[in-house]
Amino acid sequence: MRPRVSRRDLIKLGLMGTGYIVLGPEGRLARAESDGFTFQSPRTTPWQAELPLPAEPNPTASPLLDHPDAYRRFVDNQTTFFEIEAVERAVKFHPQLGDTAVWCYADRHIAPGATPSILGPTIKVRFGAYGEEVPGQPGRVRPKLAGGVLVRHHNNLPYDHRGFGMTRNTVHFHGGHVPARADGFPEDLVSPPDGFPNKVVFDRGEHYDYFYPMLDPGLVADNDIGRDHADCDETPSTLWYHDHLLDFTAANVYRGLAGFYLAFDDPNANSILSAPGKVALDIGDETFPDTDPFGHPTDPRILRLPSNDFDIPLVFQDKSFAADGSLVYNSFDHDGFLGDKVCVNGAIQPFLRVQRRKYRFRLLNGSNARIYQIVLADASGGRKPMTQIATEGGLMAAPIRNISGVLLYMAERVEVVVDFTSYAHGTELFLENRMRQDEGRKPDGVMSRGPQMLKFIVEGDPVEDPSSVPDVLRPFPKVTENEIRTAVRRTFEFERRHGAWVINGELAGQLTRPVATARLDRGEIWRLRNDSGGWWHPVHIHHEFCRVLSRNGKLPPLDERDGMAKKDTLLLRDNETVEVYVKFRDYIGPWVFHCHNLEHEDMAMMARFDVAP
Repeated sequence: MRPRVSRRDLIKLGLMGTGYIVLGPEGRLARAESDGFTFQSPRTTPWQAELPLPAEPNPTASPLLDHPDAYRRFVDNQTTFFEIEAVERAVKFHPQLGDTAVWCYADRHIAPGATPSILGPTIKVRFGAYGEEVPGQPGRVRPKLAGGVLVRHHNNLPYDHRGFGMTRNTVHFHGGHVPARADGFPEDLVSPPDGFPNKVVFDRGEHYDYFYPMLDPGLVADNDIGRDHADCDETPSTLWYHDHLLDFTAANVYRGLAGFYLAFDDPNANSILSAPGKVALDIGDETFPDTDPFGHPTDPRILRLPSNDFDIPLVFQDKSFAADGSLVYNSFDHDGFLGDKVCVNGAIQPFLRVQRRKYRFRLLNGSNARIYQIVLADASGGRKPMTQIATEGGLMAAPIRNISGVLLYMAERVEVVVDFTSYAHGTELFLENRMRQDEGRKPDGVMSRGPQMLKFIVEGDPVEDPSSVPDVLRPFPKVTENEIRTAVRRTFEFERRHGAWVINGELAGQLTRPVATARLDRGEIWRLRNDSGGWWHPVHIHHEFCRVLSRNGKLPPLDERDGMAKKDTLLLRDNETVEVYVKFRDYIGPWVFHCHNLEHEDMAMMARFDVAP
């Protein structure tokens, strides 16, 4: 059933901004409350539960051969198949809270008796390409468009749904380089571009298939290309998937529809196609030997970053709870909803026991509107060093060592390595949030101390640690002067008008037509400007990583600078302008870009762009 009252309907009714408006079951307007409404969650004692670590999903026992015809050129006996379902279930955010009903992604083939989690299963895959040399054409490679991952998402949310959120699904693979039909477009299109399905949103009792090729960009558009065309240095590392339903992304993600997707390089990818372009291989195995059983040196490009039990994803989400443990959410806080309890992997102030060695932590801001300044500190607040190794665009060209904190805005991912070797047995360290933020529009500044979100308990004597963080990770060439000179230039202004958010004056309701049409494999420079006054906007561009050329006309910070890092989300503070270079490769079709303050996204700060041949 389509919603009877949406956010955009309320804009037209003039109801936005006049108090707290609650959306009842199936989109019916239930009640409105006056200004001044405040809420405080029940008190909870910290460090009562261990950090939850979501399990990996189990592949299906047999291939899902009834997938769409559009995927048939990719799928073969090397493809991995998963089935994930969106369900409602009860979980514990804290031992002192009652059970909380959440919506979450669950492995359809989960083992009996497994502990339920608010986070979806963590999918781990290999990223690379296979191919063979074209006979009679030395140096020419014919890629094998095979392997990859096919995920069948089932919508098994309850038919008797009550409260906020909408029980229709479309799943966005955030950070993925995938066909448009597998990206999670926010709404069905009545007249879609050629080859794009009319129906991408699936209702309760339905399913939708998403195919993720996991190929180096530049391989798919031409089935017979030279190996120098593939961009082999663009392997992502920390991705995630979440609901992306038009008008209801904020409510659905807040309710729990999110999960990690981690990518590693495939050391067995065909060497003539993929390996030469990769100057470093992150295979997720710190114990990979320097020599083979015959004493021959193994590939010197293989990195030995902390792996397996020492490679831990952490998602930070703020939520509010009623006395009975149920989630509290204001569906129409259009500045951006803030909860008063920060959860890490779905737990309030958990702890993690760590050995005296190096750990890789993948930090994801999964909040609707909260921005974090994450600091590693001791009990008295003294900062401790971390090493940044990656952004959402994957490994950086080189690590940034001895950083004292990480700014983490919505949808951004930052990877850090923490070395616990020098800390004595029993040492307690904390991840603190030192960013003060009292409203969704923007933070209020960095504090000298902040709430502790996760406690590390160091245990034992120093242990053997085969992992390392070299001085060179994954270097890549900067955008050339010729690429900049020949790029198509566009400007997109993010503004606030008539109580709603717009891009170049347009509401997200204009997804029926694109605001721009880019050409396949032609570079573009997008000028992103925040003209909305006191609000901050983290802007996410679907489908491709960006190269940040300038921020406010100056050289960008090191952790987002072209030649050092790649990004898929850019923070625009008050009146900021960021220029990025982006090239759309391999896949045509409709895509979107939007603010990742999810209330801003649902309040129309989203636009469609198309990629054409």
